[in-house]
Amino acid sequence: MSKNTVILIIVIYLLTACQNHMTHVSQRDMKSTLALAGSNRDELERVLEHYQDDPQKLAAARYLIADMKDNYYLVSDGIDSVHAALVTTSLQEGFLERNRRDRWMAYRYEGTAEKIYDVQTVSAEYLIENIDLAFESWQRYPWGKYYDFEDFCNYLLPYKIGDEKPDNWRRIYTEKFAPVLDSLYKGTDVVVAVDMLQHYLQDNYPFIYNNDFSYPRVGGEFLLEYPIGACREETDFLTYMLRSLGIPATSDGYIYSPDSFLGHNWNVFLDTTGVFIPTEIMRTGVSRDWKNSRTKGKAYRSGEDVTSMYYPENKVILPMKRGVKGGFISVFSMNGWIPIGVYKRSLTGRAYVSNLETGHIYQPLDPDTRNPSGYAFYVDNFNKAHALIPDVEHPQKVKLTRKHPLTKYWVNKSHEMDSIAIHGSADGKHWELIGMSNTGDKIERTRQIFVDQNASYKYIRLTPPEKTRLNIAELDFYRDVDCTEKIRCIAVEAPASMSNLSEYAIDKATDGKNLTRYESGTPGAACVFELELPSEVSCIVYAPRNDDNYVSPGDVYELFYQDGVNGWVSLGVKTAEDWYLEYDNVPAGALLWLHNHTKGVEEQAFRWDNGSQIFCYKL
Repeated sequence: MSKNTVILIIVIYLLTACQNHMTHVSQRDMKSTLALAGSNRDELERVLEHYQDDPQKLAAARYLIADMKDNYYLVSDGIDSVHAALVTTSLQEGFLERNRRDRWMAYRYEGTAEKIYDVQTVSAEYLIENIDLAFESWQRYPWGKYYDFEDFCNYLLPYKIGDEKPDNWRRIYTEKFAPVLDSLYKGTDVVVAVDMLQHYLQDNYPFIYNNDFSYPRVGGEFLLEYPIGACREETDFLTYMLRSLGIPATSDGYIYSPDSFLGHNWNVFLDTTGVFIPTEIMRTGVSRDWKNSRTKGKAYRSGEDVTSMYYPENKVILPMKRGVKGGFISVFSMNGWIPIGVYKRSLTGRAYVSNLETGHIYQPLDPDTRNPSGYAFYVDNFNKAHALIPDVEHPQKVKLTRKHPLTKYWVNKSHEMDSIAIHGSADGKHWELIGMSNTGDKIERTRQIFVDQNASYKYIRLTPPEKTRLNIAELDFYRDVDCTEKIRCIAVEAPASMSNLSEYAIDKATDGKNLTRYESGTPGAACVFELELPSEVSCIVYAPRNDDNYVSPGDVYELFYQDGVNGWVSLGVKTAEDWYLEYDNVPAGALLWLHNHTKGVEEQAFRWDNGSQIFCYKL
């Protein structure tokens, strides 16, 4: 993440609000917007004239127009090309050929696209239709009577969400989903209505997750036809749908996670009790009790800090000397600390943060230099901050196996390869079971299956459970139990890869590269490998698809500790000779960071505690 991007994030989330949550519009605001409209001023004044006999709709029109002055969308040939790549990816169930994907992953539209301001282009007909349809949806459903005019203006009325080009989403979403809701639910509980709608989406509009590309918001029409994108697109889609059905909705989010190296957003909708309910588009079981479980540090809604909606309110006193000026609270990234909030100085001179998620590690930053202004710290469950001060007088020995935490996603990917039946055959016709895969309690990069039979095999067959697709990074057969005598093999039978993409072909399972993989396109289908010569097989080693964040022999690593205002201090460069690294000069109590100079982009800071790596966050 670039420095400019970080600054932009800070501005958006910490210093301003995208919505002012005020329905009163001053004459000055109106004059300011109308002046910016230029030749399009007549269109905006036509909207006001249209509603001159309807005070409430006139107030809504004034609200929209006054808020319009900062709204724009972006256009460029590059953005159009990314949209085309998204369409292809959607039609291929989320997959795109590596060369095309790599080409557009490198594309950045910021600073190159032309800004087109809504105030200078939006027509009267467009605004009038959106206002009328918004009022119709507000008044059509039984929950509408619980939402006041301010709720309406902030969470139902807006004709767009962000920097997308204005389109006819409200009309087409109403036409599409109003009959669906009418057929699904005729009750009065908005939470039940949202739950049933999301069940419908899961069955009929499964969203394809893809975060490979950089592009502005695509708009409601595009998402209805091609439901693909990252969490921003998921929340946009659900926001469009819920607003078209008279359900006030927006999104909450956090700025950055050192687990995913991204921010994240999810939807919230307004209950009839005045409480926002969090949800996610493909989630079922929407309820008033559900809480988004992702680690957040701090959470925001349109620039407003809403952390207390997800965690108990607190006031964390920072372990810093008295009298320090305010600054930023940040989380780790291998490209520098990412600000997610601010700390302030109290009347007593103590630095503090209001409403900070406990259980995680943070770093205070100077607001001017964005360099560390103190030691990193973690916050316990009692809201007490503990400084991670390196004790160089008491070095300790550590044994490191990973540079990034093993997240739930990769744990699940590993377990998907459980219960694979492995059969051996001398002739390809008569098969006997020689092993079963099992992850066990400890997730490791590779698994070993030892074969007890004293028989010679020419063919080995791997059969996954009925609903599971084989997803293998590496597969090797050995004559000996010490795994030193590898048997060469080729695949002679295998189902086509996912979307028939060559980058996931069967030869990738035996190419010696952990980051390539074979991913079968057919659940439950077997693969057959032919050994170079008939041989006894004593051990089978395979690696399920994984993140490759384990310590790897031959890679060059460097271990750092964080030393307050002095920043990161190196503890030396080492080449791994095994699946772990040992350092015996590590200051006790320090925050550590293992950097791989050879490959990879996923790294995270950690503590060493009770003989284990304790990473900052865990999904």
